Amino acid sequence: MSVRHVVLITGPPCAGKTTLARALAVQRPGLVVDRDLIARTLGSRAGHDHGRRITQRAEMRLRAELDRIAEAEDVTAYVVRCLPYPDERERLAARLRAELVLLDPGMVECLRRAGVDHRPEGTGDAIRQWYARAGLVPTVPSTTAERPDQFRRSQAW
Repeated sequence: MSVRHVVLITGPPCAGKTTLARALAVQRPGLVVDRDLIARTLGSRAGHDHGRRITQRAEMRLRAELDRIAEAEDVTAYVVRCLPYPDERERLAARLRAELVLLDPGMVECLRRAGVDHRPEGTGDAIRQWYARAGLVPTVPSTTAERPDQFRRSQAW
């Protein structure tokens, strides 16, 4: 009997996507698919700003892993992607046959986390761009990743 459990975790930079993916993988062991984690396996010493060449290679590996997950019948995976546009989130969730989770702690909180975490230059701009593209009200926190049970889920596919 095959077991398929795939969760697509989306949201702005500094929303807590990787933190949530790791917490869920502890609760129900599975593969955490995250471009930053892949970049580190390719030799990047940076936490988030890996340089163009490593970022491109990591993205290629991530996409190959997504293809594998989409076809697999026996897989447990937690996929981390920003995906500001709702239609992009829905398309990828459908392709992966994944439960979709949108983390949205609010722009102010993401900016605060970026500062506390000493994220690379440009992270604040990336956060603001994500909210502008997503069309979400940036001052109202709706979700946090402080606890794995505090997030918004959509239907499972």
